[in-house]
Amino acid sequence: MVAHTVEVVTDFDFRSEWVLTASADRVYDMLADAENYSLWWPQVRRVRMFDADSGSMTIRSVVPLTLDVFGRREVEDPVARLLKVNLSGAMTGWSRWTVRPSGIGCVADFRQEVTVSGALGVAARVAKPVFEWNHAAMMRGGYRGLSAYLSVP
Repeated sequence: MVAHTVEVVTDFDFRSEWVLTASADRVYDMLADAENYSLWWPQVRRVRMFDADSGSMTIRSVVPLTLDVFGRREVEDPVARLLKVNLSGAMTGWSRWTVRPSGIGCVADFRQEVTVSGALGVAARVAKPVFEWNHAAMMRGGYRGLSAYLSVP
C-alpha cells in the first residue's frame, strides 16, 4: 500500500493603496529601508538583514499567529520608485511597492501574491476570509504608523 499525501496550498492576492501627504521620494526611501520597518509598523515585530539584499521579518497582526517571512530584493528602482521582493518561508511569492506623486503628496500602491502551504495552507483554506481580514488590519496598522512617522519633523 502506497500512502499519498496531498499538500494543501492557498493563494492570496493582496492589494492596498496608501495616500500620504509626504513626497513620493521620501515615502519611497522609507519603504526601501525595510530594516527599519519595525520603527513605524507595529505588526512588524523584528527585521534581520542577512546581507544588502536579503533578510527576514517576523510579523504578527490581530490573529495570534506569528509568521517568519524571508525576502530577497529583486528590484530597487528609485527613479521609477519601484520595490519588489521575492518571499519565502511562511509564504512564498512576491510583494511590490510602487510610489507615485499625487496631489499634495503621493500614493503608495502595495501588491502581494503569495501562496501558503502545509498547516498554514490548511488553516488558510478553512479561514481564508479571516486571513484576508488579518492582512487588511496589518496594512491599516502600517499606513497609520507610516503616516505618523512621516509627520514628525
